[in-house]
Amino acid sequence: MKKIVYFLLLSFLILTSCELDFQPKDSLVDTTYWTSEEDVKKAVNYAYRRLGNTDLQAFISCATDDSYSWSNWPSDIQYAGNGSATTSTGVFLNTWDHYYKMIASCNDVLDNIDKVTLSEDMKNRYSAEMRVLRAYAYIQLTGFFGDVPLIKHIQTIEEFKAPRTEKSEIIDFIISELDEVTKNNHLPAEYSDGEYGRVTHGAALGLLARAALYGEKWDTAIEASKKVISSEEYDIDADYLSLFNGTNKKSNEIMLAAQYIKGTYTNPMATWIGGPSLTGWGQVVPLKGLLDAYECTDGKTIEQSNLYDPQNPTANRDPRLALTIVLPGSSVNGITIDITNLNSPDRLGASNASFSGYYYRKYIPTDIEGSWDSNSYNDIVLLRYAEVLLTYAEAVVESGGSIDNSVLEAINKVRGRNGVGMPAVTTTDRAALREIIRRERHVEFPLEDNRIFDIRRWKIAEKVMNGTAYGILNNFDNSRADYGRYVKVEDRSFNVSRDYLWPIPLNEIGLNENLLPNNPGW
Repeated sequence: MKKIVYFLLLSFLILTSCELDFQPKDSLVDTTYWTSEEDVKKAVNYAYRRLGNTDLQAFISCATDDSYSWSNWPSDIQYAGNGSATTSTGVFLNTWDHYYKMIASCNDVLDNIDKVTLSEDMKNRYSAEMRVLRAYAYIQLTGFFGDVPLIKHIQTIEEFKAPRTEKSEIIDFIISELDEVTKNNHLPAEYSDGEYGRVTHGAALGLLARAALYGEKWDTAIEASKKVISSEEYDIDADYLSLFNGTNKKSNEIMLAAQYIKGTYTNPMATWIGGPSLTGWGQVVPLKGLLDAYECTDGKTIEQSNLYDPQNPTANRDPRLALTIVLPGSSVNGITIDITNLNSPDRLGASNASFSGYYYRKYIPTDIEGSWDSNSYNDIVLLRYAEVLLTYAEAVVESGGSIDNSVLEAINKVRGRNGVGMPAVTTTDRAALREIIRRERHVEFPLEDNRIFDIRRWKIAEKVMNGTAYGILNNFDNSRADYGRYVKVEDRSFNVSRDYLWPIPLNEIGLNENLLPNNPGW
């Protein structure tokens, strides 16, 4: 059974005809808008539209050890990655603004839905959808900024300068909201074809598991994950790459996604990650730190395995490496991408070519050609069943509880995906499993937002974000000074007393002095 959750784009387009056909979001009172069920649908769909923001989702990876951006356009993300950011850095304001707009859209529905005559079932369902989307926005905000204003209703003028609420209180609110929504069963397990795009019961449980894991509420994370697993409504897809290239949008593994439609509503993701041969800009590219995380095919790390060849570092590796990253000489959409070919437009030093020598394969549509930003239509995956399985395993390990076969089954279901087939994990040693699970999350979810939150909650950011970031081994161009060495991409620093949280943006503080004091070090 296909339980996918999409961004409700098609309904959005049908209902609105034009983007401006919405209640103005800066108005405090509107007596003409909330009069019909059609108004409710439009407002609900507007909130769903906030799920998608590829300018954020593509670039957030560059604030981790996974990726690098050679340009600060459009979001100043390079500064967030190399440690030179300030409170005026654009990605901070863009992120804050995006998620608070999403929260405002949800609150708009929740505060006004009672004005409209609806069946009780529909009212409950729409309200539940908005509570889940609002909870998702707060998961993101607290992960980035820590303590933030908790806004549960449309603000009056007197409430515009809301103070910050402690992160722990917001996490409790998120968990309470998602717990109540799932226990009330106001969301279906699936929708008819005409309503793909709405939050399902399973997606709400998956986000509950995520919020609880991030908040170290191990028992809640275990319980929510087990409910998803036992429902048997989701499964690991046999084709990993198809989850991201636009060919498998209704996969039974995808639980929440921002959806796009070719020729109708597109996104620039492929522009950011594609190389010149594919008419992309090569702006968001993988780093050696990501490649090094993939095990060898014997299930051992590159430090442990006899299969690892330092002079041919991509050989004999976890198949997910080649599914995620374009390896030199491999083909994408029938085009050979070879950074080692000094006549290739993808070579080091070429215009719009990768600074690291690697490109992402993941998220490139299978039939993309020219004008990337107007043709890229693959969905942006926000929650997958693989995450729920690894959340369950991690929560059990961190809880101190008994590690039984269900933990190994959860890990091995992800590792054993058809087309991947990595050796099964058999150890029940808690410390060993902790490292295995963390490595699994690292190699399973590149470009899916998880890494920035993982390195923060595991308190490893100062280890992985300090020092020089490297790219490909240059054993192919002896005209360069780095011949025989890994290509230097940039020097990075991570201030442990400051950089575990992003700052409250300077613009926001200028509007609301109650947001002070800022996060430590900012």
